[in-house]
Amino acid sequence: MAENIDKDFLTNPAVDPSENAPGEIISASDTETSNPNQVADNMEVHHHAHHEGKKNWKSYFWEFAMLFLAVFCGFLAEWQLEHVIEHSREKEFMESMMVDLATDSATLTKMESNFELIGNHADSLIPLLKDNALLDKNVKEIYQHQVYLNLFTKWIYSDRTIDQLKNSGNFRLIRNKVVSDGISKYDGYIRNFIDEMQKVLIQKQMLDITASGNDIFKSSVYRAYFNSGNFTRHSVILPDSPYFLTKDKTVLLKFINKLDQYVVSIDWFRDNIGQALAQNRALDSLIIKEYHFN
Repeated sequence: MAENIDKDFLTNPAVDPSENAPGEIISASDTETSNPNQVADNMEVHHHAHHEGKKNWKSYFWEFAMLFLAVFCGFLAEWQLEHVIEHSREKEFMESMMVDLATDSATLTKMESNFELIGNHADSLIPLLKDNALLDKNVKEIYQHQVYLNLFTKWIYSDRTIDQLKNSGNFRLIRNKVVSDGISKYDGYIRNFIDEMQKVLIQKQMLDITASGNDIFKSSVYRAYFNSGNFTRHSVILPDSPYFLTKDKTVLLKFINKLDQYVVSIDWFRDNIGQALAQNRALDSLIIKEYHFN
């Protein structure tokens, strides 16, 4: 019986003694060699992961291109906004310029009419003063012309817009060179041939004639004429006799000489006013055309 048990145990062991032997130590080399495929798989995964994390030059190029495109688009948007704002300001300046031109035109037109009136009355007065014997006979007509020597229209330049363009550096906003040149030309002509001429020549001569006339004519006539209707056409009120403060021929000749000079200056000034008006209207028409104003 025992013999049979031993045979069965030896031929059919229930458990592999190599798997359950207590105290048996398995070396690391045995473990590694027991799973060679698994180790190879781990190394391969690690290798591929490291390779996928590395960027090539194309990736860097596209990142740079996208960043550059974003910055460039932002720049374009800002530039376009600034362009729109400046274009709007340019049109505002041109609208303001047209208002100034209209004011200048009204003033120049009034000046042209008034100085024509002054020149005509001065021309009519000169021959009446040359004959001393006929002064009293022509007294009413003399005073009728003399009161107009006190008429004067002071030039006031509407340069608000032009000063803003020049002083703040905004002339650069006017992209239309023809308009920019037209404004500069008009401004130069007005300052030199209207404003400066009136200050240096016309106004000084008028004041000199008024002072010289105070030695000849009685101011009460002018005062009454002005108070009764300004410079609208009406008859003068003569003073009591003697009608003149002096009839001295030398004094009268000096006054006549100043009148002659004044008339020449007025004719010259009126010609300049006509040129200024022509430039004013041309510039106004140019702005309307170039900026499509109605």
